[in-house]
Amino acid sequence: MTLPALARIRQIARAGDTLRAWRMFEDLGLGASSSADALSLKGRLLKDRGLRGGGSERAGLLEQAQAAYLQAAGSRRATYPLINAATIAFLNDRPDEARRIARRVLEILACGDYEPETRYWLGATEAEALLLLDDPQASRQALERAMKSSPEAWEDHAVTLGQFRQILERLGRSPDLLDDLQPPPSLYFYGIIGLPDDEAEARAKLECALDEIRPGAVFGALAAGADILMAEMAVARGARLHVVLPTSLARFRQISVEQYDSAWGERFDRLMGQADVVEVLEGNAGLSEAAILNGSQVAMGLALRHARSLASRAVALHLARATDLPSPAEVEWRAHDLPVRRVILDEWLPARGSALDRAKNVTIVASPGRLPGVLGSAPVTQIEDEKGTVLAFPDLVAAIDHAQALLRKDPELRLGIDSRAVVPGESLEVSGELACLLASAATGGSICASWPQIAALELLAPDYRFDAAGEIVTAIGNVPIGLFCHLPSA
Repeated sequence: MTLPALARIRQIARAGDTLRAWRMFEDLGLGASSSADALSLKGRLLKDRGLRGGGSERAGLLEQAQAAYLQAAGSRRATYPLINAATIAFLNDRPDEARRIARRVLEILACGDYEPETRYWLGATEAEALLLLDDPQASRQALERAMKSSPEAWEDHAVTLGQFRQILERLGRSPDLLDDLQPPPSLYFYGIIGLPDDEAEARAKLECALDEIRPGAVFGALAAGADILMAEMAVARGARLHVVLPTSLARFRQISVEQYDSAWGERFDRLMGQADVVEVLEGNAGLSEAAILNGSQVAMGLALRHARSLASRAVALHLARATDLPSPAEVEWRAHDLPVRRVILDEWLPARGSALDRAKNVTIVASPGRLPGVLGSAPVTQIEDEKGTVLAFPDLVAAIDHAQALLRKDPELRLGIDSRAVVPGESLEVSGELACLLASAATGGSICASWPQIAALELLAPDYRFDAAGEIVTAIGNVPIGLFCHLPSA
């Protein structure tokens, strides 16, 4: 078993999809493996399953998890599996056993004779052992030192804090003791096109909002005006910038940036160079209201996904005029009870640019073969021939609901999904080309979807979990993908 495959299962488990990770672990024949890496992963998966269960099932799974970690450690001076075995014993109502293993971990750390590990994980391990010994003050000090050694290892911090909260609850102490150490929130930013020549009011009000939110990562497009100003101010504060453009870079820069002022183009280019990630939703439909909505939902989904990975929260920041109505994307965000911080500026005439392209959003579900009939959302358009089946839906949620129903009917189906803005009158053969290629790349019982478009489900239907899974090589170029595997018990 190669490390990348183990890392893939670990990534799925960390995202919260425990059952899928366990199925992959078993399908690959790892249950009987004696390798330390596989045993540690086995312990992690059994612990996750046990903590979700109850009664004797919980106790039995946690006991198996502890045994797997202890077997992974063996006679080695390996602090990672040992501290996990200690915490599992504690959560399984074996405090004396937990304290004994925790003391052993501290002894190993004190003498300096231990297996190599990062500074962060060594410090976090010390902190966890001290917490198991009911010394929260010393534990917090050790954890703060560990976090200072790796200040931007937010995903690692989130894993540690999640485990510590479980221990604190079992100790009868408030888990709020660690709230100020949790990773920073993710921010989705959006706002008006154009700004007054004097940006002082906007800057002052945004300073207050950003002081309150303190985001670690920001997600959005970079249209002239509010978008660019908010991104500049967030980056200046050290936030990571994730740009999501609703159409090609050249088209977006032409229509949404440079036509308003050449200075906006320079600021746009500077931010593109500073961005950590740039996602471009390519397509034939140009820049339209449909494409903008699609791009907004993807950016929102990525912000929510990032927040979930850090056990943090996601916030939207909107720079607007008092008379502005909420955008369709904001309405969707608020419908899920997600927080919005609105910054209102004094009235001025809005900037006016050229008309947007005409388009509508559509989601394509494709299969290399014929599909069984299922109840549920009906496609608005369908093609079925010897080459396969292509279905078109008016929205992403209707499409994924139908796809899931298809997988329940036939668990070995291979499906592809692509969500995009399409020009009026575009044929399904043209719109469905990428979905067909994705379906051909899917394995039995899975959905292969275009990435990051499918990340919009984090907002629209968060019960569906797609994982970023690299790229596939197709006739139209390399395509980033997300994967969803059907679980019969889901």
